[in-house]
Amino acid sequence: MKQLTRIAPILLLALSACSDVEDGADGHDGHHHHDHELITTVILNFAADEGDDVSATWTNISGEAVIDDIVLSDATDYELTFEILNEEETPAEEVHLEIADEDDEHQVFFQGSAVVGPATGDNADAVVEQVYVDEDVNGLPIGLVNDILTLGAGSGEFTVTLRHMPLQNGETIKTASAAADVAANGLGAIGGDNDFSLDFSLTVE
Repeated sequence: MKQLTRIAPILLLALSACSDVEDGADGHDGHHHHDHELITTVILNFAADEGDDVSATWTNISGEAVIDDIVLSDATDYELTFEILNEEETPAEEVHLEIADEDDEHQVFFQGSAVVGPATGDNADAVVEQVYVDEDVNGLPIGLVNDILTLGAGSGEFTVTLRHMPLQNGETIKTASAAADVAANGLGAIGGDNDFSLDFSLTVE
């Protein structure tokens, strides 16, 4: 299955995991970098129940962000998992392992015109449906493992946001309603800051 790679329309710096992010009008601007793990590469791996597996990568190592388009097959169920890396280290540092260790402080949210799921509400134009598969220590979704079902041919935007919700006074601020709150009122409705927010073009054919 072919995949297209494009240069992102804006210049993105390598992202800092667990950094503060000030959302601009589109929710993707104003990264502030702190002394945390860098994120230079995010790989979305779609494992098909039948047919071809698909991978799509966002990377920014050279100072210019490059992002793959996602092309999936219709009437197919995929398991979506993530590799989140700092490739400025040798060997590459697997930041997703740290995120998994801090699962009660993180959640991935899926938004955009291509998807319907817990963080979108109703979306009649969606070409894929997202369902959380994994859970943190409190039984709340993480989003590092997901079920993606293709709903029909078409295309749209597939926005993937990793939100860091740090503990406050040793207690989690992550809630069971986080995805529903995002669907209703956007990411500003929940606590924490974005580790990354990436816009992929997704096509089902």
